[in-house]
Amino acid sequence: MKKRMIALGMTAVLAAGALAGCSGGNGGGSGDGGDAKKDVVNIRIHTTVPEQTDQDAVMEALNEYTAEKIGVTCDWVFHGGSYADKIQTIIASGEEYDACFTSNWLNPYNTNVAKGAFIDISEMLPDVAPDLYETIPDYMWTAATINGGIYAVPNQQIVARQLCALMPKEYVEGTGTDINAVKNLTDMGDYAQKAYDQYGAQVGGVNISSAADYCGYEYISDYLSAGVIKMDDESAKVVNLYETDEWINMLNELADLNDKGLLDGECGYMSEYGESQRLAKKTSAFYSGTYKPGVEAEESTRAGYDCVVAPVDVEPYISTNGVIATMYGISVTSKHPEETLKYLELLSTDEYAINLISYGIEEKHYEKIDDHTIRTIADSGYSHGQAWALGNVFNTYVLEGQPDDVWEQTKELNDSAKTSPILGFSFDPEPVQQEITNVSTVVKQYESLVGGELPVEETNAELLSQLEVAGIDKVIAEMQKQVDEFLASK
Repeated sequence: MKKRMIALGMTAVLAAGALAGCSGGNGGGSGDGGDAKKDVVNIRIHTTVPEQTDQDAVMEALNEYTAEKIGVTCDWVFHGGSYADKIQTIIASGEEYDACFTSNWLNPYNTNVAKGAFIDISEMLPDVAPDLYETIPDYMWTAATINGGIYAVPNQQIVARQLCALMPKEYVEGTGTDINAVKNLTDMGDYAQKAYDQYGAQVGGVNISSAADYCGYEYISDYLSAGVIKMDDESAKVVNLYETDEWINMLNELADLNDKGLLDGECGYMSEYGESQRLAKKTSAFYSGTYKPGVEAEESTRAGYDCVVAPVDVEPYISTNGVIATMYGISVTSKHPEETLKYLELLSTDEYAINLISYGIEEKHYEKIDDHTIRTIADSGYSHGQAWALGNVFNTYVLEGQPDDVWEQTKELNDSAKTSPILGFSFDPEPVQQEITNVSTVVKQYESLVGGELPVEETNAELLSQLEVAGIDKVIAEMQKQVDEFLASK
């Protein structure tokens, strides 16, 4: 669906809004600087970015800029690894806030839309945020569309997904490991043993929300609702991930590492713990990242030590979930939805704003090597390495160690990757809402299967039995029905 179809009947508004929003230089906001000084609105946004010791100074500088630019300031709440639990509590409580990070793998987008947590911004977009509306490609708006509505703003970045293991460069080089030969957990065996013997580090395993990516499947919604299609299946047959051979094989790989004392399996289902272990350099490898050009430099900045990556043996793949992997939904509790949308527009279109929140203050948190390349300053107090979680990375600086043309390479990878046969499909859970809730509850109860400690066959059989009682067959049937209707309509 073309984004212009979203605003059908609003052509005149779009034209007027686009003219009003056009600006030169860095400008991405459509507000007037003079008016902003008179009446500044403050909003609150929750994000998965971890807390930074010097974030107050950065936020002060950012707020000064955005107040002048669009008349909006923001209280950013950086949660880090505790984000998943905290944001769900905030949403469930009805607490007032303006926007939050949402995706297919963290604070699930489809689930939140089904709960009514976010507002539909489709009619606001062309009028309130015309630059944002025009900048983001059509297929990304299509992927974010659910039942004709758009409930979040996608961040522009890598959309071709290829799961990879994040590994400390010191451990890889110190063990003499060829990471090009490490395609899965089994290949990790010799390296895992040497890294444990030499450094006391264990494999973090596979993050539960990334299990389908590791196994070569695409989630229909998210890991909690179990339904997937195989990445190379043009017929798009929907199956239960947790009864596939690939899932069982992965569990056996994890169990084998655990039996040898080489797995810190809690990393796979305890996000905050997993992140803390990785940042403390206690994991020798952890499947929780996405391969992309220049990812090593980005992950090194985030971790605080040099990293390398080992992609899984699954070709880069563009799915709806790949597009909606990093977004911001505007809360139904927001008292300032238009101002919040303008603010998100600024982060998507204004180079100064996105670089400030991504890398901090020049000469304090980073130094410029040239006009577009920077070197982060060690122990500066602001180095989260998560620009991808905040806005349009194509407007950010290139990090030292990344190719000069990293963003051009990223765009080329997006253009060349295999595309899902159901790209743009969004599952409507309403017909099976109760079953989805029941299934999700069961999956949560068995997340620790990826920890490697439980008997694989016996425990997974229990999971499947409980899913059957919860109504998984009805969920899969409804998913297949909707997928078939989507394919028939193309």
